[in-house]
Amino acid sequence: MTPHSPVVSPTAKRSSLRRLLFAATLFLVASAPALAADWVARHGLTPAQYQSAFEEFTGKGFRLVSVSGYDGGRGQARYAAVWKKQAGPAWAARHGMSAEQYQAAFNSFNQQGYRLTYVNGYAVGDTAQYAAIWTKTGGPAMAARHGLTAAQYQAAVTELSGQGYALKHVSAYTVGNAPRFAAIFEKGGPAWVARHGLTSAQYQAAFNEFTRQGYRLGVASGYRDGGSDRYAAVWTKTGGPQWSARHGTPAAHYQAVFDNHRYQSWEPDYVEAFNGADGVRFNTIWRNTTFSAKDLKLIEDKARAYMRANDMPGLSIAVMRNDKLVYAAGFGVADKDSGMPVSPMHRFRVASVSKPITHVAIVNLDNTTSLGLNDRVFGANSILGGTYATPASNPDIEDITVDHLIRHRAGFRRINSNGNGSDPMFAYTGTDHDGLINWALENYPLGYTPGTTPAGLTGQDMYSNFGYCLLGRVIEARSGKSYEAYVRDALLKPAGAGDIVIGGDKLADRKPGEVVYYGSGAYSSVKPQRFDSHGGWIARPMDLLRFMRHTRGILAPYYHNGEMSGTTATYDQRAGGFGLVAVSNSNNGSTAQMKAMMDSIADDVDNWPAIDLF
Repeated sequence: MTPHSPVVSPTAKRSSLRRLLFAATLFLVASAPALAADWVARHGLTPAQYQSAFEEFTGKGFRLVSVSGYDGGRGQARYAAVWKKQAGPAWAARHGMSAEQYQAAFNSFNQQGYRLTYVNGYAVGDTAQYAAIWTKTGGPAMAARHGLTAAQYQAAVTELSGQGYALKHVSAYTVGNAPRFAAIFEKGGPAWVARHGLTSAQYQAAFNEFTRQGYRLGVASGYRDGGSDRYAAVWTKTGGPQWSARHGTPAAHYQAVFDNHRYQSWEPDYVEAFNGADGVRFNTIWRNTTFSAKDLKLIEDKARAYMRANDMPGLSIAVMRNDKLVYAAGFGVADKDSGMPVSPMHRFRVASVSKPITHVAIVNLDNTTSLGLNDRVFGANSILGGTYATPASNPDIEDITVDHLIRHRAGFRRINSNGNGSDPMFAYTGTDHDGLINWALENYPLGYTPGTTPAGLTGQDMYSNFGYCLLGRVIEARSGKSYEAYVRDALLKPAGAGDIVIGGDKLADRKPGEVVYYGSGAYSSVKPQRFDSHGGWIARPMDLLRFMRHTRGILAPYYHNGEMSGTTATYDQRAGGFGLVAVSNSNNGSTAQMKAMMDSIADDVDNWPAIDLF
């Protein structure tokens, strides 16, 4: 056939067509009714991985709704796909087809009563390939084209629309340096508009205009033309659930964009990967039937208003209700240089939000070992007395108990020669705990009797990071493990929050998925390795909520915040079943505003859904 000819079903040469038909694997699946609107999505799959995923998900009753091929490098095919567990007629799917194999498959399925409902053209190396989905269903007259040049595509749209056909689907792709188009047309249907050859800016302008007019995006396809990215798209004037779309997302950012949609209850309808001028990019269309558009906008508006007011590069928030994760999202950037969007899966330093973790670890040891909250920390027969001697100039440290440290009542008043507050944690310039503790015991005589609250001192005056550093050493002495190992084994892993870890000190020490911090001392004065038990953990907000859920009987209700250069964090277990966590990768003393933002989100959303995203 010629490149712009209709795909038809000839009766001749059936035996040769059957041989072509089975050149790639064929799947015919009769779907059972779905019990829930479950879905799965994958990208970056090799042909073998895609085949394996296809067999796994179709075997579980999922049906393929979107598949896209692209060149993953060095002429190797890769696939992105979406499957949904939903009712429907029998269907068939093919991938990795040459133009001839695609024509043969079309002819065969058409003869068996299957209707082409989806086609994706792509190039691997300089060779065109096709993936397609057919459904065994009736419908209006249809026509299909593939391998069209831009001029042939425009001619086909003009010709068929003049005959009363609507453009239902288009796939644009580039073979060599030449754009090509594959399309599906159906007779009749609602009003529609289509555009192709659009730059990113032109596509955005068209998107804004047509959505303003009440059109709904059905497909957005990217391709290269003349060394630049271009877009082809189809909009239809039809109803449906609220929807969202993204175009031209770089491959390096795609997972972050995907996770942000997922944890706001968006469900993908369409994912297309294409080889852009500077690498692989993704176009996506999503629907949301869980949240109202009003509630989603309210959350985003409040989050972005807080960021603007406090000059925050990135922010991540998560909301738990009645022990169920109902929302999580990232805003802004995790890394200014790369432009990486913050996602719910990014890890942040949480500063003093580390203290609730240490507090719970102490209570757990109190419940499971010989440790007692009234045990003395220093002196003869104490927890740490065998490691750290009592200086003659500071004998009252032998009155300090574990409970005093927990409640910031150990007597380490934050004083200096000017009468202003200070803390041994930040005054000491060394790197190890032993050096810090010995130095602090020698140079920080107690300012008041342990366990008391002297007149004239506020809670902030008595707040002691150094005291929680000592609790970390108590945990090590009684558990026989490092502080991090004990907490992870005893609390975090059982809570499903094993990805909470102690962070690194330097930019080069960032853990996988950790953001970049912005502030003059973020990688100099901040020492997470030494701060461990008072301010060293890095975490995702949703993992802190897992920890909160697992330990809710110990600290409830409970609020703590955290600030240090490069970090702002709040951790709030509220009455009424809410758990609220927010973290940012900068700091300007705005924890009160961050808490207010989270409170207003919890209180002002009209309808929190009864879902669980954990």
